[in-house]
Amino acid sequence: MMWCKNGSLRIKPNGSGYTLVELLAVLAIISLIFVLAWPAYRGVAEKLALRQDAAVLARELRLARQTAITMGEECCVIFIASSAAKPSTTYQIRRGGKIRIVRLTRGVTIAGSSFARDPVYPSQYDRTACRFVPSGAPTGGGTVHLKNSGEESLYVAVTPATARVRVTAEDPRN
Repeated sequence: MMWCKNGSLRIKPNGSGYTLVELLAVLAIISLIFVLAWPAYRGVAEKLALRQDAAVLARELRLARQTAITMGEECCVIFIASSAAKPSTTYQIRRGGKIRIVRLTRGVTIAGSSFARDPVYPSQYDRTACRFVPSGAPTGGGTVHLKNSGEESLYVAVTPATARVRVTAEDPRN
């Protein structure tokens, strides 16, 4: 700012800048807001990851059915149930001799499956499979239980007669 006093031009330094104390105070307030909001964000992120993995699994089951119809050969999705010592974070899709592994999002596990045992590995009791024959019909219905680290659950169910795949929050077996 400039002004004239007693015939001389005076210049006052521009006071529109921020002091270091003001900047540190704003940074502290933003940090506090972030720290308070982080737990709520993590909970929302875990729910979204569970919902996304359930939708991807449902899509993979529908794709396995379509592949069985289109290719004219059996296609199956294989699940290995979690145990307390070793949580299961993957499932496999087998068509012919080819196996593709699908990984779940970090924190989401397969808590269980009610499908029949995988006939390729009958001695492994924790290994179940949803098999689709070339007509597109499943060999049997079942449910896959997905769970996140926040102990929230979603179920992906396959209806035996119609091969309908759906995602539900309640266990359809009850």
